[in-house]
Amino acid sequence: MKKIIISLAILGFSFLVNAQSSSDVGKIALSVVMPDNIEGMDVSQISKLQTKITQILTVTGLGASGYNNNFVIYPKFSIIETNVVESGMQDITIINCDLTLFIKQVDNNVVFSTINKTIKGNGKSRSLAISNALTKVNTNDADYQQFINTGKNKIIQYYEAMCQGIITKSDGLAKRQDYEQALGLLMTVPEEVSCYNKIQQKSIEIYKVYQNQRCNVQLQQAKTEIASNNFSSGLNILSQIDPSTPCYKESQVLINKAADKVAIEEKRNWELKMKIYNDSVALEKERINAVKEIAVAYYQSRPTTVSYNLLIVN
Repeated sequence: MKKIIISLAILGFSFLVNAQSSSDVGKIALSVVMPDNIEGMDVSQISKLQTKITQILTVTGLGASGYNNNFVIYPKFSIIETNVVESGMQDITIINCDLTLFIKQVDNNVVFSTINKTIKGNGKSRSLAISNALTKVNTNDADYQQFINTGKNKIIQYYEAMCQGIITKSDGLAKRQDYEQALGLLMTVPEEVSCYNKIQQKSIEIYKVYQNQRCNVQLQQAKTEIASNNFSSGLNILSQIDPSTPCYKESQVLINKAADKVAIEEKRNWELKMKIYNDSVALEKERINAVKEIAVAYYQSRPTTVSYNLLIVN
């Protein structure tokens, strides 16, 4: 019995910094994690395998960068047989490779889905044979789609089971005034989960409390900018003050004064933006977008190294 330890390490939120935006929040995505080294493969071949995995995700409609990287997809690649065939002036190397993909939840170290494929390659050298084998990974293969769908369904099941616990935990974080983490936690729940509406309601509830805490600071920052004749910057800060806060009335007075100091086109844009606050549906959308921005900023500001060992018994 041979035991192989594969150590994989990633900057847990580097994917989020590079690829994630507020529009990605609520979408199920898997962070593609690759080992630094795979025996027999060079850096370009590892990169090619990563591209294939990303394409498999794209075909099934999933993103290749998770919102908080709690769910990952990663490979195990090994050469199980190598043969050299004499063929005229140039020998041909033929290899049989074993490719296994895993979908895992990092927090609980639970594998949600696996798939194993044998692929063959040939070339004038072992390296060229490996490259040839990688080209034969069919990203449109229905088996891969089933593998991804199985993982996706189990992710949804996980959040279905954890939904109330996530809401309770976010409440606790908000009571400790850790609003950014509370909102970040809530926004990890995918839209497909049945409790997503409750999640949004809770996030707006916490967002309003958060805004009440911040509005005086925002008001002072805006006054400082306006006093320095930075009218556009002041207007931008004031526009972030929610209508539910006790600072809102004063912020509108300042907006009217500052708006007269900017260009006509910019003033018109601000007036259109302010009309959103008179439309309850539009205002709700603005609040949800603001929550998503806060959640993204929270994870971007906390890059974390996530490492784990996967024990595979052959």
